[in-house]
Amino acid sequence: MTVLDLLAEGRAAAEAIMLDTCTVTRVTGPEGEIDPETGLPAPAPTETVYPLPAATAPLDGRCKIQTYEPHESTRESGDHVFTEQRYHLHLPIGAGAFKVGDTATIITASADAQLVGRSYRIAGLHHKSLATAQRLLVDEITD
Repeated sequence: MTVLDLLAEGRAAAEAIMLDTCTVTRVTGPEGEIDPETGLPAPAPTETVYPLPAATAPLDGRCKIQTYEPHESTRESGDHVFTEQRYHLHLPIGAGAFKVGDTATIITASADAQLVGRSYRIAGLHHKSLATAQRLLVDEITD
């Protein structure tokens, strides 16, 4: 058995425990005009970068959120306090070409319903030669 055979087995095993699904979106333009009733700008346009519309298994949106020891930081902006917490988002090898700033949102979560709807900002990419999964650094931002 070659190293590449073992790597293929490792990737299959890693994907087998990606029991959740997510979408990853990217902002493609500036925020829209200010709504006169709310005083807030219309959301910026986005595109989905994972899964792609014609995606088939294994690039079907599967993912896993992981952390071994989350750390948080709190910051203030105006009159609002934000808390950021660091996690890892595991995705199949070959999924996307992701960028720092993309947003991942959990769509389904088989083992923890509280994950559904949570969003994470990609804070760092992690590349290596013999990876069994893409492990992206992400921050959950809550208010």
